[in-house]
Amino acid sequence: MNKLYNTNSIVKTLLNWYGTNKRDMPWRKTKDPYKIWLSEVMLQQTQVETVIPYYNRWIKKYPGFTDVMKAKESELLKLWEGLGYYNRCKNFYKAVDKVANDYNGKIPDVLNEFIKLTGVGDYIASAVLSISYGQNLPALDGNIIRVLSRVLKKKKVSPYNRKIIHNHMLRWMKYGHGGDINEALMDLGSMLCRPNQAHCYQCPFVNSCGAYQTGV
Repeated sequence: MNKLYNTNSIVKTLLNWYGTNKRDMPWRKTKDPYKIWLSEVMLQQTQVETVIPYYNRWIKKYPGFTDVMKAKESELLKLWEGLGYYNRCKNFYKAVDKVANDYNGKIPDVLNEFIKLTGVGDYIASAVLSISYGQNLPALDGNIIRVLSRVLKKKKVSPYNRKIIHNHMLRWMKYGHGGDINEALMDLGSMLCRPNQAHCYQCPFVNSCGAYQTGV
């Protein structure tokens, strides 16, 4: 059987690589949905290295979700200064307010509910629910799409091919570890399977990658 379809084998290989090579980021040290959600909002269109000090300052001032619920929008925007794309902060504030009023202060753990919050799309919802609540939901960001497009030898990121990638990830998540699989693929795309100058020889998928095997 091709290693790509042997889910036990491919997932074990990926997670072993991740266990040894995963990036050290402050939000990786918690499963708190509030902190994971905040990190994903901050990371939109912003580099990890830029986000880390802002994230740390925010968490120092607002360590818990209830602390954010008590804050004013102007206070959050002041803390956000310099990070850019201020609508992210405004949308986060609106979403926090909705959670406080409509969900009794508990961040929804159901995809169809969480995705209704302002600024929360399919990616953020899937990332937070998989990492914080252990749900097997593929979180298709740019890194993951690039990695699996190459592995599956898909040249175009069409809606049809995105669906194929999504279904492959669901197959890999059959035995659990949804959050770890998402984060492992994100790291793989950031560290090795880069848009240019990919480090194929160090990749855990080197023996099962369609693009590498065919020299694409």
